[in-house]
Amino acid sequence: MSNEAWIRTTRLVSALTITAGLAVQAWADLTFGTFSWDQLPGYFTPLAALAGVIALLAAALHPHPHRWWIDLLRVNALTYLTIAGVVYWLLLAAHTTPKVPWANAILHGGAAVILLADWIMFGQRRRLPVRTWWTVLVVPALWASYLIMRASRDGWVPYPFLDPARGTAAIAGTLAIIAGCGLALVGLFHLCVYLRPSPLAAPVTGTFAVRPHARRLP
Repeated sequence: MSNEAWIRTTRLVSALTITAGLAVQAWADLTFGTFSWDQLPGYFTPLAALAGVIALLAAALHPHPHRWWIDLLRVNALTYLTIAGVVYWLLLAAHTTPKVPWANAILHGGAAVILLADWIMFGQRRRLPVRTWWTVLVVPALWASYLIMRASRDGWVPYPFLDPARGTAAIAGTLAIIAGCGLALVGLFHLCVYLRPSPLAAPVTGTFAVRPHARRLP
């Protein structure tokens, strides 16, 4: 099996693994918990997992897996999964008892490790322009907007820091801190491209491809 075929297969298996963890965790939450289908989009971890699956599938199935937009999907999904995992283990793990431990482990750590390994090992050794880093805020902004609108309708929020009772200024400040942490983290991951092994590096293609300037002959 060629290196390219092996990479594609690994990505497909990884995407299926995360999908299985997401499906089983959703089943457990809906069956044994107090969740409903319309509440699941309010939790950030499932959105992060979906982003990871989409990024892996795009990289595995696209004929040119190193397009700039695929790399953005990969690094942004890695950022979401890392934040979800860190927040869970620091703040929530001590207060929860997972019904399906392996699915919980995949969603709150394993998926981030998979995306991190994929990001560091496979791709070109040239980071994308800083002007693209802001795209990491798109999914969190849509997620927060959905929760704020829902809270104004029925008062339900999945996390205390979004409780309308805290006031607009407090919520906005918390969201600004989260956005700042996300930008710092995605910046770090962008710089990690310099850790990639040379043999697996591939040329950049697409809008943001960097072309070397022709050297003048003496």
